[in-house]
Amino acid sequence: MSWSRIVHDVDEARTALAEPGEALDLRAPARLGADWAELGFVELVAGELVRPLEVRLTDLAATRALGARLGAALRPGDLVVLTGPLGAGKTSLAQGLGAALGVRGAVTSPTFVLARAHRGPLPLLHVDAYRLRDAAAGDATLLDDLDLDEGLEQGVVAVEWGEGLVEALSHERLHVELRRPEDETDGTPGGRVVRVVPYGQRWSVVQPQQS
Repeated sequence: MSWSRIVHDVDEARTALAEPGEALDLRAPARLGADWAELGFVELVAGELVRPLEVRLTDLAATRALGARLGAALRPGDLVVLTGPLGAGKTSLAQGLGAALGVRGAVTSPTFVLARAHRGPLPLLHVDAYRLRDAAAGDATLLDDLDLDEGLEQGVVAVEWGEGLVEALSHERLHVELRRPEDETDGTPGGRVVRVVPYGQRWSVVQPQQS
């Protein structure tokens, strides 16, 4: 693979990522080295490089819109893991997912019921694992009781606070990390920074070709 081809493909990917949700990552059949790392790649598993997508959003409406764009690409069996501090916009992004999937009923935080199943053309199982984090560390059956495997068989599963708990459900998954920007100098208080990290070949969108 020529270096010029790598740079060309990375530039193409950056152009595509100007519209959130149009493309999610750029993978390469190589090991992570200084040149790849300089271009923004990380090695999630040995031999699989990925360039995460990071988007700055102005408000929660934009967060929902990004969720809708991501949701439009989902299919049965997809696992979406939503991470970020309280108030970062995890539920707002899940609302966008639900809108794109066409599910019935309002998508709200399932903190107290742990999980809500939303019916629709592509069902959505929306889980809030916040209260399970400490408990699940000592009792793995707590997550099993939520029937997440069945949810994946029937549709899409989105898990808030799921990092470190649900990765075993699927090697092919999408991690969406949300945070507030460290600075608000652009005059858009309430904005968010969203980092989308894809795992597995399911989310390969652009791949450099062997020359």
